[in-house]
Amino acid sequence: MDCREAERKMSHFIQRELTEDETAEFLEHIRCCSACRRELETNFFLLEGLRVLDTDSDDFDGKRAMERELRHAFLRLRRARLRRKLRYVMDALTGAGVAVAGLLMFRILYWSVV
Repeated sequence: MDCREAERKMSHFIQRELTEDETAEFLEHIRCCSACRRELETNFFLLEGLRVLDTDSDDFDGKRAMERELRHAFLRLRRARLRRKLRYVMDALTGAGVAVAGLLMFRILYWSVV
């Protein structure tokens, strides 16, 4: 992802509208590009600051809120990847279970005929 694409996706990231793959690419770019990270801080501060103003809250630390959001985004990606791996394992175990059950049924039927 280049800086131009990252800038286009910043507001979508803040509003959690990116797909899992887009979020991963965006976070990788933000981790490596200090200019885009500063731009994200500015955008995050503006968008979240406006949201906080609507709630009449006096407690807002833009940098800390952005760091928290980045950590949560990384955690969401890790959980999604773990769920995908677990789903693959469960599918494989289910397939193996069906195969074993089929072999056992075949064995039972074979020995009942003989």
